[in-house]
Amino acid sequence: MDKKKRDHEAMMQGLNWWGIPTLFRCPYNSDSEGCDIALVGVPHSTGNGTTERDQHLGPRAVRNISALGRRAHLKYKLDPWNICEIRDLGDVPLPEANNNEKCIEHITDFYKRIAENKARPVSVGGDHSITGGILQAIASSNSKLTGGQKAVLLHFDAHTDTFHQLDHFLGAVKSAAHWGSYLVRDGFVDASSSVQIGIRGNPRTLDWLDSSYELGYEVITK
Repeated sequence: MDKKKRDHEAMMQGLNWWGIPTLFRCPYNSDSEGCDIALVGVPHSTGNGTTERDQHLGPRAVRNISALGRRAHLKYKLDPWNICEIRDLGDVPLPEANNNEKCIEHITDFYKRIAENKARPVSVGGDHSITGGILQAIASSNSKLTGGQKAVLLHFDAHTDTFHQLDHFLGAVKSAAHWGSYLVRDGFVDASSSVQIGIRGNPRTLDWLDSSYELGYEVITK
């Protein structure tokens, strides 16, 4: 392709209102075989026990705006799209959208196929409960992606998501408030090497960080 034609196409790709939206204008292909980096939408919001917060609309919004992203990095002379096979795999199918526990199962099944093909997933949610479904797949004892090793988290958040003192959060068991606990207890995450950053105040109780400390997380509040 000659330079003039290439640059015209690059200009068109940067018009976020033009064309069929995919994540960062990557080609859509639901098959992760042969893929280096798999971009995935996880349109799920019942991990909060309600859909009122609209996190399930996140993947579509990011697809619409991500066309504005520019691919080349001048300092490092790097264009990842020229050296990696990057695809938009589409959205995780969630036919039981209002059933959080079923959705977490579907998310795990979807990511197991990605891990089987050793593709590195980059996920757009969705509420925080999707983290549990994803890591149950890619950090399992037989995962080809991690070699069966536990995941280590660098967790940026306002909340710890380790509220295991509660049986559920508004009816959701593997909820947005619980994944940080059950992933450790079920052997998917090494809390002793993980850090929670940005956890902030106005808590409901003064001992609300204790659950993270009990699990072994390092917590940075400021």
